[in-house]
Parts: sequence; structure tokens; C-alpha cells
Amino acid sequence: MRVFANPAELARAVADHAVRSLGAAVDRAGGATWVLAGGSTPAAAYRLLAEGRSAIDWSRLRVLVGDERCVPVGHPDSNWGQAAAVLLDRVPVEPGGLMVPEGTLPPEEAASRYEAALALLPKDADGLPRLDHVWLGVGEDGHTLSLFPGLDAVEVTDRLVVGVHDSPKPPRERITLTLRALRGAQDCLVIAAGAGKAEVIADALEGDEKLPVARAARAVEAAGGRVTWLLDEAAAGKLAG
Repeated sequence: MRVFANPAELARAVADHAVRSLGAAVDRAGGATWVLAGGSTPAAAYRLLAEGRSAIDWSRLRVLVGDERCVPVGHPDSNWGQAAAVLLDRVPVEPGGLMVPEGTLPPEEAASRYEAALALLPKDADGLPRLDHVWLGVGEDGHTLSLFPGLDAVEVTDRLVVGVHDSPKPPRERITLTLRALRGAQDCLVIAAGAGKAEVIADALEGDEKLPVARAARAVEAAGGRVTWLLDEAAAGKLAG
């Protein structure tokens, strides 16, 4: 866990970690798969990466999103659209490396197609898609991706991607990676800023199994991946010690 004075310093740390992690994966395997996240802190980090574009060999990357709302890419709620506007449209990722979800389809169909795309990625030792670098955000309710407390999607063990029809946050229809998919994560960042997340961060780091973000971190670590919690001081405000 690392704590930073403010969201700007946090975004810089997220961007710097991505450069190191993706570079190491490219050196190790000749390419890297990066799972993006939505939200204000990731967006700030994307802008920094776009400004320092020469630090990453973009041609070696495969890029996907951890979850997406069932809206067109140009819609303000689209996670892919956000990342494209501030980063992906500004850097030379090969078109074949851009794994764009089909957000205009119904959730189950969109999820099935995204899972089929994931199946073509390089595999880890357990046969799961190898997700070299993963960003996870955290909601004030402890959700991550579109895995919300109490919803069926959190319990799925036989799929990599599932449709969500009843998200408590609009839009209600989404697709999301599952905890099973996260078992393929090699290097995972959990990113949180703001005092509104302080209580849930403290509970998650205590291992509260009701919180999807805690279960996500455990899934990564149980499969041998590394999880780093990157927080600003406000989000870390209720941690003991």
C-alpha cells in the first residue's frame, strides 16, 4: 500500500507504475495486456501517459476495459470512450490491440463476445487470459468493476465476463470481468481517492468478504498475482496506525 498527499500525486504514481509494469511485461513476454478502469483518477493518469507517450511501446500492447456500460462509445458514461478521448486516440496502439466492447448490444450478448475476445489472449500457467497490468477502482459501497455487493455477478465462477442488468448505479445494464478473470491478473493496482471511500478502504484491507473489492484483491493474490493499493490521504484516512 502507498499513500499520496492528494489526487494529483496519486495519478502521477498510477501512471509511473503503469510505465514500469507494462515495460517489464513487454520485456518478459514481447507484449502486454492492460485492463483499464473508469473514473477521475484513472482519467488524470491517462492524460499523464498521453503527455509522456514515448515512455511506453504502445505497439506491443493489448488494451481492454474491466467493465463497460451498455451505451455507445461516444456516450458520456462509456469507460472506453473516456479512455479513448484522453489516451487511446492520442497514442499509437495498433488497431488490433484495441479490444473495444460492443456496448450497444444487450448485456449477455456483449459479455459473450467480450469473453470470446479474451479467449484469444496469451494464457497464464493455469490457462486463463494473462492480464499483465490491471487497474481497479473502488466505489463507496465497496464495488469494483461492475461487481456490486449482493449481486449475482460477484458469485460467478464459470465465466470470464458477465452481463449485469441491475446495477444500483445508472446505467443499469453493463458487462464486467468476473473474479475468475481476475485470477489471470499479474500486477493489479487498486486505486482510490477521496474521504468518501475511507471507511470502505479500511474495511476492505481488513478483509471484509462482503466487499467485492476485497474479494477481487484476494482472487488476484490467491492466484499468485501482486496487488498494490494506491490511495490519497483522504481515502486512507481511516486506516489503523
